[in-house]
Order: sequence, then structure tokens, then C-alpha cells
Amino acid sequence: MKKNLATLIIVCLVLSSCKEEKKYSDYKKDDFYEVQGIVTHAPPTDDPFDLSVAKDVHYEYFINREKPLKGIEENLEILENVNGYPVVILVHKDNETINFYSRIGLTENLTMDEKKVLEKHFQEQMDIEKKKINKGI
Repeated sequence: MKKNLATLIIVCLVLSSCKEEKKYSDYKKDDFYEVQGIVTHAPPTDDPFDLSVAKDVHYEYFINREKPLKGIEENLEILENVNGYPVVILVHKDNETINFYSRIGLTENLTMDEKKVLEKHFQEQMDIEKKKINKGI
């Protein structure tokens, strides 16, 4: 009986300490600002029951920093391959590690440093595509 009670208490403690990750809808829209990001990779989800277009989108944001921050948005329905695409990321005003994928595209207020990073990134992407074409891939 003591063993069962101890096990029950441990299970309750573990379950009560598990916090559900907050969603964007748990915050106020005004708590966030937009920054530029780039998709680093977007593999299909691991769940075999998800739609074939469901992807886990991995991205970097604050791309002009020496070490950009990384984020992931899981289970997004995206038809095309978005690897290397520019994306807009919503970042919490008080904690820049709280972030959410907003959309594919560019922010309205790109800095010169961000433009340079994007230009370099796009040039690298074009060079990779040229090599593929030259190799007949």
C-alpha cells in the first residue's frame, strides 16, 4: 500500500510539473515585434498520421548577429520546399528566445546588415543551384 501511494505521489508530481508550451495565442499581439529570419531546413514531421505537406520549419533569426538565434515551428502545412527562404519571425519584447514563425517573406524594416546577410545568402543559394545545373542534377 505504501509503495502504491509513493508511486501515485511521484506520478502526480511529475505530471503537475510538466508545463505545456505556450502558443502565440496565449500572448497579446502587442507583446511581439518582427525580425528577419531564414529557414535552415523544413523536414516532414515525424508523425506518420500528419498530412504529407506538414513540416517542422527550423529557422534562424537575428541573422545579422555573429550567432543568430534558432527556432522551430512544428507541424506547419507548407506545400513547397522552403529551405533557404526568408521568413518573418515574431519575437517577444521581453524575452527574445520566445519566438514564433509568422510568414515567408521579408520584414518591412530590414537593416543594412540584414540586407547584406540576405544578399550573401541568396548568392550562395544561386551558386549551389548553378552547380547542380552544371552537373546535370
